[in-house]
Amino acid sequence: MNKESLSKLSNEKLLKKHTAAKTMVWLLAIVLTGCLLFFIYVSIQDGFTPLVAVPLALSTIIPLNVKNMNTLKKELDSRK
Repeated sequence: MNKESLSKLSNEKLLKKHTAAKTMVWLLAIVLTGCLLFFIYVSIQDGFTPLVAVPLALSTIIPLNVKNMNTLKKELDSRK
């Protein structure tokens, strides 16, 4: 999202987008942590499995969402 499109949104829409982004970051982090722990447990029980790489690869999405969330927060703070 660029600054121009954010400036056109209302405060309520920005707040909803920020809340949704925050929720998605937490949910994704919790799910990926659970998957990582489960795959590590499976690896310990049955031997190494390449599925351990999946949560690690998908965790690169989290910083992008955090950056988006921070951009939304800055726009909300600039309007106050």
